[in-house]
Amino acid sequence: MIATVARNILANVAGAALGMVVLLAVVPIYLRLLGAEAYGLVGLFTTVMVASTALDLGLGATLNREVARLTARPREDGDGRDVAMTLEAGGWTVGIVVGALFAVAAPAIAGRWLTFSTLTPTEVRAALWLMAAALPALIARGLYLAGLNGLQRQALANLVQVGGTTLRAGASVAALSLLSPSVTVFFVTQTALLYLETLAVAGALRRALPASARGGRIRPAALRSLVGFSAGVSGTMVLGFALTSLDQVVLSAILPLAEFGYYTLAVAAANAVGQLVQPVTTAVYPRFSQLVERGDSHDLADEYHFFSQLVAVLVLPLGGLLVFFPGDVLALWTRDDHVVRAVALVLGLRAVGTVLNALMHVPHVLQLAFGWSSLGAGVNALALVVVAPATVLLSLRWGGAGAAAVYIALNAAALLLAMGRMHRRVLPGELSRWYGRLLLPAVAVAAVAALSRAAMPDALGAPARLAWLAATGALTAAVALAAAGGVRRRMLAAAQRLG
Repeated sequence: MIATVARNILANVAGAALGMVVLLAVVPIYLRLLGAEAYGLVGLFTTVMVASTALDLGLGATLNREVARLTARPREDGDGRDVAMTLEAGGWTVGIVVGALFAVAAPAIAGRWLTFSTLTPTEVRAALWLMAAALPALIARGLYLAGLNGLQRQALANLVQVGGTTLRAGASVAALSLLSPSVTVFFVTQTALLYLETLAVAGALRRALPASARGGRIRPAALRSLVGFSAGVSGTMVLGFALTSLDQVVLSAILPLAEFGYYTLAVAAANAVGQLVQPVTTAVYPRFSQLVERGDSHDLADEYHFFSQLVAVLVLPLGGLLVFFPGDVLALWTRDDHVVRAVALVLGLRAVGTVLNALMHVPHVLQLAFGWSSLGAGVNALALVVVAPATVLLSLRWGGAGAAAVYIALNAAALLLAMGRMHRRVLPGELSRWYGRLLLPAVAVAAVAALSRAAMPDALGAPARLAWLAATGALTAAVALAAAGGVRRRMLAAAQRLG
């Protein structure tokens, strides 16, 4: 089983890496072809795509957990087929409803919320309607991918997803270059290909489902015992999305659309840290669910601490580069001095909050594996009461930098307070061990990155700057691994077995 988790992590890492390469390649092209203001709408679409994972009412996380539990049971469960079919129908229904609501709100968003000058109101409304049309596919696609992940078919999930992302990026660039560099062409291309990708993922899931989960019927009663869990996940995800995206919602109303586009670019760069942690959490969620189902608390605690520290080893080196070298990263990526001046500070601040948030992802999936979804919802609801006014006030005063500072405070508070409550219930006595396994790599990476920043010569050319950042990244990765005893020992043991 550990080998399966390792294979899934490798598949997820490869998928995330390829997706990141595509993002790094196409964002500067989109910016050049569309212009800053139109790219602001692309940034808004990115926010909508992230929102789709939180707007499925917890159906995706429920399907993931249920099919994982199904594979851990010694006998087939006849109710599984109805659960899978009903969750699928629910995903499409939610997507259609959410898309319709967004379409109804589109004229008000274009006329009263967004600020633009080079685009026409007709173009902006059309772009928003096309985003609304894409929402059912986005939500259903997320549900199907969650099912594949729960079945531990994560290599297949990544193959379909990366293929779809690459196709959409290539087709969008070709359409913008050959037809017209307009937002309408961009969103028509994206929406049409999203539906094709969703159908491909749906077919892959149906073929991967065990016999006990195929050929079911839509029966809402089959979900009666899952309503509480799904509702808790939904509340956690919706409120969590509200917290992580509140800055973008507020700034889309405060900033001109062009400046908002620059801000979303900085958020996308910071979110690369999250792309590194997602492969691990996607792989371990079904593994944790199986261990909880079997009552294997000893192995569960060991696996939890190992994967928590593994996440730290993965995210801290990249986080160190984004926090201490944000302007250099943006300059090498976009080759646009205006972008560097506009959002370097924002990227550095946002990266701090993103790293803190990433360290809590493994604890979050452990809560879900236990079927405890109300903690995240309650914490997020309480935090939103404080964060919403703070984001508005600081955004009005300092723009994107103020909003990013609130994001840091939010995640620092959750790391210090919510994690104590979580460990007391599901892993009593393990909190100090968890903190200890994260603190040493974090301190080591921060020290090395800070020293490298202080020693970096001024006015380096692009090749020399890239080499400096690469060397710094390699060094921080080495010290992170050296400071992570649990990860280092397991990697050495694996290497010895292979030898």
